[in-house]
Amino acid sequence: MIKMLKLKHLLIVLLLFLCALTIGCSGANQNPNSNQEWTLVWSDEFNGTGIPDPAKWESLSYNRRNNDTGPDGWWSSEDVYLDGSGNLIIRVRKIDNKNGDNDSYDYSTGMVRSRGKFEQKFGRFEIRCKLPSQPGWWVAFWLMADSVGQVNNSGEDGTEIDIFEGFGWTEKTQHALHWDGYGSDHKSSGHPFEYPGLLQGFHTFTLDWSETEYVFYVDGQETWRTTDGGVSKTPEYIKISGEISTEEWATSIWWANDPSAAIYPDYFTVDYVRVYTRN
Repeated sequence: MIKMLKLKHLLIVLLLFLCALTIGCSGANQNPNSNQEWTLVWSDEFNGTGIPDPAKWESLSYNRRNNDTGPDGWWSSEDVYLDGSGNLIIRVRKIDNKNGDNDSYDYSTGMVRSRGKFEQKFGRFEIRCKLPSQPGWWVAFWLMADSVGQVNNSGEDGTEIDIFEGFGWTEKTQHALHWDGYGSDHKSSGHPFEYPGLLQGFHTFTLDWSETEYVFYVDGQETWRTTDGGVSKTPEYIKISGEISTEEWATSIWWANDPSAAIYPDYFTVDYVRVYTRN
């Protein structure tokens, strides 16, 4: 009898252990943030309505892309909002002419940035988003630092890191780096490529930024690995933006294409932004 009780007790303990192990494994599979390699440190799931969380983001309004011979491309806080379904929306639209020149209209889109609210050096930066459907403008998820304009230490003292730039008319996208300012000393490196199915549904764009390299991914697939410019060693803030210009360089088939043939408003939809540190 005593041996039977001991055996029964041992079986109960074993079952409890197996149950706990199963629950623990299940929880780990359901929560990618429990991955031992990465820890989630900052995110926005864009719940609610109205303006994006002012504790995390700021939005600016000004004439971003002046064109003396055609419509201007403005940034406006009116074109950045939450849709109530867990998404950040960046819109592009035609607006009444703001500069009072001979154009009958201008264009407007939006941008948010975490400057002064969240900045990080190294880690994993990720966005899940749906690209627009119309030509004439481009959207981006990028990192920026105020020191990008310095030219003494190449890209190590600050690099504009374009995690992705995308369009509404083509499956072409690109990753890019810019350093040493935007004047005569400016240097850059990019990786343009076609990604089949890019204009259908949501996609995830990721940067793993370490002390030694940048590694870019689309939907978990590595697309570019580089150290160009010397890897930035400076904390950088996040930018999510739409941009539009009617200058010749922007309206070609090598970039955003012609906005005059587009049907606006059009939308860039962001499901989430998440930032991790490596354990």
